[in-house]
Amino acid sequence: MDRPNTPPASPGIRTGLMAPADLGAYKSLRDESLRLHPDAFDNDIESEHARPPEGYLGRLGLSEPLGGTFLMAAWDGRQLAGVVGLERQSLRKLRHSAELGGLVVHPDCRGKGVGDLLMKACIQEASRAVGLEQITLRVTSSSTAAIRLYERAGFQPCGVIPHVVKLIDRAGQVSYFDKLCMVLIL
Repeated sequence: MDRPNTPPASPGIRTGLMAPADLGAYKSLRDESLRLHPDAFDNDIESEHARPPEGYLGRLGLSEPLGGTFLMAAWDGRQLAGVVGLERQSLRKLRHSAELGGLVVHPDCRGKGVGDLLMKACIQEASRAVGLEQITLRVTSSSTAAIRLYERAGFQPCGVIPHVVKLIDRAGQVSYFDKLCMVLIL
């Protein structure tokens, strides 16, 4: 997966699957990312802020016997530097596919290669899942840095969905954001 223009990961950053004890740190990082980048998420900050850390337990994939559902974390010492989630489809005809979502990197850790490190670890873990053949994702089409990150990881664009996210600010101004769909065949 090493490609040109891939920033080297900072020494000391390690990756691994998140455990139930990590969900508090996950929720804090996710809530902050929702606040800073509302266009990047389908969920809204008000709904997610009210959700307790235990509400994310299903994202750990503990009841997924074939693998393919997990939260992969990057830690810089004791600080959660970033996280990415993968959720395997549950319907029988779609079980060969999983959706990547919620890639977030702590603001203090951006530009240190954390995103690339997370994507590499995520794809490696996904490759271990029994019968998993592809990973899909949707990314805000104006997020060029995120798109480049996914392309470095091997994802290919496969379509655009217009006006997926609708934001209304306090003054009543409406903004729409398109999502680029991407796929990686394992």
